[in-house]
Amino acid sequence: MKKTIFLILCYSSILIAQSVDKQKEVNLFSPSNIKKFADYLFCSHDYLRAALEYQRYLSTNHNDTVSYKIAIANSKIGNYSKAAKLFTSIDHKSHFFSDAQLEYYKALFQDEDYFELRNDIINADSSNQFLHSPRAKKLFYFSYLFTNDSLPSENQFLSPFDGTDFQRVKDFYNWKEAPPYKSSLVAGILAAIIPGLGKFYVKEYSDGVFAFLATAALGYLSYTDFKAGHDIRGWVFGGVAAGFYAGNIYGSIAAAQIYNVKIQFDFVNSLKIFLNAQDFFIPEIKFCR
Repeated sequence: MKKTIFLILCYSSILIAQSVDKQKEVNLFSPSNIKKFADYLFCSHDYLRAALEYQRYLSTNHNDTVSYKIAIANSKIGNYSKAAKLFTSIDHKSHFFSDAQLEYYKALFQDEDYFELRNDIINADSSNQFLHSPRAKKLFYFSYLFTNDSLPSENQFLSPFDGTDFQRVKDFYNWKEAPPYKSSLVAGILAAIIPGLGKFYVKEYSDGVFAFLATAALGYLSYTDFKAGHDIRGWVFGGVAAGFYAGNIYGSIAAAQIYNVKIQFDFVNSLKIFLNAQDFFIPEIKFCR
């Protein structure tokens, strides 16, 4: 009898323990715990996994805060196109609606969708106060610096900027308005007049000196050989000199084109460094303080 009672108690203990473990497992994957884990990942900068966990949570609970966090997470990992779509899904009655608008335009900018950015702002409801804010205007005007569209007037362009940023932005505007490009035609003409001069024009001084000395030396050797009656050597050196002369003209034209590409690259790179230094396009995190 005692043995039977002991076995029943043991079996009951096992069933109770299994029930408790199962309950703990169920609680572990409850919506509230999923959200807590997602919040932990988000604040640990593990944005990809955070977005996945938040998405699991949204499958059972609608929450604008969580939707906003998913959009921020996608923006943080560079998925700007998806982030832009998610920001537009935030309800206009939400506490995060104005923030979502700004982040939406930031995502378009980061996605280099400058035309969509400008079209959205131009065609938006004029009663939208956000569109009249300096932040929106800065995004709008900055976009012109990355495209080949005609720039707005200087006063209009600089209107949202002030303080220490004003002069730097003005410099970018002037650089874009009148980039210090070199003319390929001028480089070719200068090279034709004096070998190497085209290279000097595009600031390739060592190449210019070499082109001048090589062409001059070969031309001189050709001249002296013809004068001495060594016609064959004269034609050989003359042909090589002519090749150097033609190559110098072509090289000067190509060098001007390369110079202009570098100017454009330096402009875009300097502008991006400036924007990153200002942290203007980095999503603001308000949930992990």
